[in-house]
Amino acid sequence: MSISRIARELKKNGYDQHRLILTGYLRALHDIGHLEEMDIPPSKVYALKPRLKRNIYTIVKEHLEDIDTSERLEVAVFVLSSLFHRPCFKYELELLGIEARKTGNVKESKDERLKEYRAEITRIKIPNNEPAFEISESNSNMLLRGNEVMTGIINELIDLDGLKAKFQQTKLA
Repeated sequence: MSISRIARELKKNGYDQHRLILTGYLRALHDIGHLEEMDIPPSKVYALKPRLKRNIYTIVKEHLEDIDTSERLEVAVFVLSSLFHRPCFKYELELLGIEARKTGNVKESKDERLKEYRAEITRIKIPNNEPAFEISESNSNMLLRGNEVMTGIINELIDLDGLKAKFQQTKLA
């Protein structure tokens, strides 16, 4: 929408702001990467960047891309199980682009509450009788990789400037 159209839409909803104020906000949102700005004379038109329409599965999938494919399934099961406090379902792993299967460290869950978990999941549709997976035996490498993924997600989603060190320590004090 153009600035004047945004101003009209806001005015309809009870927010009467001058276009110059809106222009400042829109430019700031463009500068931090939330909006696309297109110049269509005589106006500038703004649109939300599609990247903002992400869910937890697309965020986790992006962070798993740095993990070796041989470890990706285990790390994904660990991360999803840790985030949701339940076994993860086959469909959830498919959303991450990972084939769900049993391995040395991943087993099919026999949790008594799987039916209850399926019913509580409302954002996505988990098919009935679909298997769920959990970690059978945690190892230090998988825990390290899983924690790296979760730390990366936290750093991406939460502004930690002014709270964490800018540079890594290279010498022991």
